[in-house]
Amino acid sequence: MTYALIEDRLAELKDALVEERRMLLSGQAKDTVALLGGKLQAMEDLQNAFGSLEPDAVPPAYRDEVAGIAQLARENAIHFEAVRNGMRRAIQRLESMHASAYVGSYTQYGGKMAFPEVTGGFLKKA
Repeated sequence: MTYALIEDRLAELKDALVEERRMLLSGQAKDTVALLGGKLQAMEDLQNAFGSLEPDAVPPAYRDEVAGIAQLARENAIHFEAVRNGMRRAIQRLESMHASAYVGSYTQYGGKMAFPEVTGGFLKKA
């Protein structure tokens, strides 16, 4: 792979990671899937060019740029983790709301009077 192609792949990968961060920070996490193909292709091309993406395998001329890309990827991983934690917490809140849901009315003395048709106690006709 030529110097120009390696530079192009590094630029593509960096641009994809910057766009991914922008999407994550603007609440468009689901749209980041569209960037996956380009990122994987760029990484595969770079791995083929260098033999490995391990720091020692990357030629010295590219190490700083690859280190910057790795830093962007780590930051995006932290953002993805925050999105995942937020989604998990929202699901837990919804589940707890459902578990403690009460459908009914209250008597004039403050007692509860459930609506049996709503809570699953349907009457069957003969």
